[in-house]
Amino acid sequence: MLLGTAILVTATGVEVAPLRAQTAAEPLVLDTIVLTARKRTEDEATLPISTTVVTPLQFPASSLDSANAIARAAPGTNFVDFARFGEGYLTMRGVATLGTALNPLDSTVGFSVDGVPSSLSGLNAPLLDVERVEVLRGPQGTTFGRNALGGSIDVVSRTADGERDYRLDTEIGSDGHAYAQAAVGGWVVPDKVAGRAVLRFSDFDGDIENPVRGESDGGARLGAGRGTLRFTPDDTLTIDVTGAYSSSERNDPSNILADSSGFPVSGADYEPFNRQKLGYGTVKVEKDLGSVILTSVTSYQDVRLKADNDYSDAFFFSALSGQPASFFNAEGRDYYRSDEHERTFVQELRVNSAEGSAVQWVVGGNYFRSRYDYRREMENPVIGALNPGVGALTNGTVDNLITSTTVGIFGDATVDLGPNWTASGGLRLAHDKQSLEGRYTGNGFPGTVAGFAQDDTVSDSYAVGRIALSYSWADEAMAYASIARGYASGGFEKSTNFAPLGVTTPAFSPSTSWTHELGTKVRLNDRFRLNASLFYNDVADGQLATFDPRTFALYYASEDYRSHGIDVSLTAEPIDGLELSGGFSALKSRLVGVSAGSASTGVRDGNEVPQVPSFSANLSASYRTPLADLPGEVVVSGSYAFVGERYSDIANTGLLDEYHTVDLRVGWEDGATSIYAFANNLLNERPVHYSVPVAPGVASAYVGRGRVVGIGAGVKF
Repeated sequence: MLLGTAILVTATGVEVAPLRAQTAAEPLVLDTIVLTARKRTEDEATLPISTTVVTPLQFPASSLDSANAIARAAPGTNFVDFARFGEGYLTMRGVATLGTALNPLDSTVGFSVDGVPSSLSGLNAPLLDVERVEVLRGPQGTTFGRNALGGSIDVVSRTADGERDYRLDTEIGSDGHAYAQAAVGGWVVPDKVAGRAVLRFSDFDGDIENPVRGESDGGARLGAGRGTLRFTPDDTLTIDVTGAYSSSERNDPSNILADSSGFPVSGADYEPFNRQKLGYGTVKVEKDLGSVILTSVTSYQDVRLKADNDYSDAFFFSALSGQPASFFNAEGRDYYRSDEHERTFVQELRVNSAEGSAVQWVVGGNYFRSRYDYRREMENPVIGALNPGVGALTNGTVDNLITSTTVGIFGDATVDLGPNWTASGGLRLAHDKQSLEGRYTGNGFPGTVAGFAQDDTVSDSYAVGRIALSYSWADEAMAYASIARGYASGGFEKSTNFAPLGVTTPAFSPSTSWTHELGTKVRLNDRFRLNASLFYNDVADGQLATFDPRTFALYYASEDYRSHGIDVSLTAEPIDGLELSGGFSALKSRLVGVSAGSASTGVRDGNEVPQVPSFSANLSASYRTPLADLPGEVVVSGSYAFVGERYSDIANTGLLDEYHTVDLRVGWEDGATSIYAFANNLLNERPVHYSVPVAPGVASAYVGRGRVVGIGAGVKF
């Protein structure tokens, strides 16, 4: 997470509203923050929901890890990176996946781009032309639909507005870091058709030593583009047509040995390969009918994932088994490949009250459909040699199709009750259906069947909603109380792990929650904005997918858990030229009523929910000052993020260390030109996203990036 300045605004190729607004006769004041996450325009200061707004000042366009950048800027949010696209997930306020995600729709935090939902398949894709990121805590199912159990994140992209904008930005740095982005915007047909387009390329050679191959792992390469057109035939009709495509490739290793000499060190005998190709198109039509506003959003997204990995890291499995490292580098013994293809279609129709109406409301209907193909091949894995039972579960070819549909209707309204009091609430009624067509073909490994098929369907109807009451106790201060109901859909595990034994995979249950929240939002002296909230989450049937580290045997269950805590955020400009933002989250999360059958894996009452830091915080600062007798300004910016200790697994055997991330940037800007130097992760602390002890002194790990230093420049034509 980097905090930028006007230099970074140039470098990101986006325009944002300034943090401050003033006239010659007025004092400097913080701008109003406008949110659209609830399908209508609202002042963040009056919204009875805990929120964080991440701007491009905190979200660098050159980031290779978009989900991580957002999470670090929003305390209480954590991104769990398993080094493979489609398997990472987000946690928020202690509401989390209890292990690993069972399919792309098995998520507890909603993620969308311009209001259009994306599954885990599309998470961590490059984000282009970002105007802001709206983070809403607590269940948001009323307007976001399925799986916004703990909260939602909506990326708001810049629209085509006709403003002339031609930019070129570049960076080079250590470990082969390279970045280039070009943006163009303006009128295609004056006052009728506006357009914007952005192209981006990034490269990183990697910073994880691999002595087996004599190369470095952990590299990344991506190319992405986004274009949008806005048609405005008259003052009442707006049509936005947007298309985007990205291709991201990484060679992040799996199962490296934690606490090894010189950590991190990879023992993969061939280069890991993970790729995400994502394309989408969206058409949004908005018609102002005077008394109401009619909106239609139609979107199609196509995501293809490919993984080709060495899961038997030589150093990790050598330490585990006592065999020499060379034993695990025999060609063909540890081959793993998966191919995934998800196509989603979304259609939403809604009607909003006109701006300025006494009662602000929205009602609408939504249709969602996902078609997900999953294919996995593994030939003679080394772990099969160490444990024949695991070999039976991992050999052969799995070829599955999961089709999911959701149909829902929703409504949300805000009503002024009189002096200082406001009530708001919403309700969504929805129906989910998911079907599985599972196919398995054996390869003759002992204990496996020659072939197996499973065809099954599950469905469920449910209601989610929220009510809130707020009170304005001063001109620039309010307090609120709310109760919300959350829901995360059930369904089928994508790889049908027991098919090699000829055993069907049962559907997992939906998760539900009740969330209670007390909060306040205050503006002080026109230069300070403070938000704070207390919360309590009660979650039933959280989906648990884990394994016994002694035997690698898979285990599935549904467990209840609770979390409570506080989150605080602050935005300030104490003196002219200095901008500050930050916050913290402190929480506790615990399993309750654990089923007796889970005890064999170490899951017990009182265990902490995995991947949930008990404390996290961030602080960003930016200062700009003119140069004496010289043109331009010097801009200095920096950010600090802290992620506290958290358990990586549901049995609480792997405690991950806290880590600190410091980013710095120093540069010069003169109108359309900028030059800067930067250091990302200055302290070179390597975040470990997952690590579980499997034997005394032996644990596997998935690790994040280290320090990158470099220079950059941008020019606006």
